[in-house]
Amino acid sequence: MPPADPDANAALRARFDEVHAQYTHLRDNVGELQRDLAGLEVSVASADGMVTVVVGARGQLLRLRLHERAYAAHRPDRLAELITKTTRRAEQAAVEATAELVARVVPAETGVPELLRGGDLGALLRRHDDTMGYEERR
Repeated sequence: MPPADPDANAALRARFDEVHAQYTHLRDNVGELQRDLAGLEVSVASADGMVTVVVGARGQLLRLRLHERAYAAHRPDRLAELITKTTRRAEQAAVEATAELVARVVPAETGVPELLRGGDLGALLRRHDDTMGYEERR
């Protein structure tokens, strides 16, 4: 059996301490993160102010407000399009706000905040594979 390498052991210990600290931070702050996400509301108004959309952390529609002149200012098809576009902007703003809240607790190097922003699970798995030195077998 080869002798233990003190430098390698110190490096492993340092990495373990880092990962453990990240885990502890996550565990200690997950309750606050859940409360923040549950209470998150993002409000976006159309450029003309006729439509205001409020969505939650998952982009779910919470409230829709139409200005009293919205029907007079826009034909029905144009108003529907304005509502849809404003809702999409609000959904994207909610994704960004959610990712920012998660990034306070979950380390960026995990890829989770970026996954929330882009929804690319493949990129997250490739990052993990690179970190672990995994190469796909063919």
